[in-house]
Amino acid sequence: MKQEQRMILLRTGLVLAILLSGVALIPFIDMPVAAINWERLAGIYNPVLTVNATSGAPGSIFAFTGSGYPPNRRATIFVNGESRGHVFTNGAGGAGFLLNTTGAEPGHYNVALEVDINASAAVGIDLVPSDPVVFPPAGSGGPTVFVNPTLFLPIIGK
Repeated sequence: MKQEQRMILLRTGLVLAILLSGVALIPFIDMPVAAINWERLAGIYNPVLTVNATSGAPGSIFAFTGSGYPPNRRATIFVNGESRGHVFTNGAGGAGFLLNTTGAEPGHYNVALEVDINASAAVGIDLVPSDPVVFPPAGSGGPTVFVNPTLFLPIIGK
């Protein structure tokens, strides 16, 4: 009799384990089948961040493009380790933003785009006074962030 009860408990536990493992898939119900791949489930991304020019004079506006990030997520833009703004990745894991160097000192700046700690890429730019001023290519988009914290005040007129 005890052997029979033990088998019933074992089978009941097995059935519950199978049912509860299905509950773990509920967040993926509305996703298309193509969007569920092992990289996404494992949280493995290999992002790449590129820039239209690696050096320019202070006052240049650099265009950055990121790819390989988690799709539809908020990404933070860092300049030399300090947060300068946010951008949202698109459905393919891409993002773009502009970096305005108005008022920045000459030197080397590390620019990074990060979604969580597991998806981060960085690229460096140099501000050299003797270089020409760099402008973003036509069609570059995304928010504009500044190397230095900038506060814009409204103009009040009479």
